[in-house]
Amino acid sequence: MKIAFISGKQPSATLTKLFTGSTCYHVGFTNGQHFWDMNLIRRRRLWEGMYPPEHVRLVECPVEVTAEYLDHKLDTDDSTYGWQDYILFALRPVYHLFGKSTRDLGGVICSELVCNDLNACGWRVRFAEVPSPADLERALIK
Repeated sequence: MKIAFISGKQPSATLTKLFTGSTCYHVGFTNGQHFWDMNLIRRRRLWEGMYPPEHVRLVECPVEVTAEYLDHKLDTDDSTYGWQDYILFALRPVYHLFGKSTRDLGGVICSELVCNDLNACGWRVRFAEVPSPADLERALIK
């Protein structure tokens, strides 16, 4: 299983660049046939042709994450996309000015989903705040 980091020039990539310094705006898992990610709810899509290859960076998973595990999460996870949480990334610098962490409104963004799945499968890296796709990318690509 690989982790796919998606970058580009769409508005979400530009906003992410402003907030995090990276155009990486989306992340999910792929086995080359399917792509598991968060989009309103967990989903699985056919991987081929989903994103232009020049906008994708594939990284080996640091722990074993199987298609069976991810498919089981499709059937059992009731998390929803945290669009309000994503918007709070714009306020992250303001929170930090006051020595606070960014608020969590209870939704799950794509990078949080990937991080949670990696942790459930044995990865021991933790973040002080919900990681952005760029935060996760920096942690996995050294």
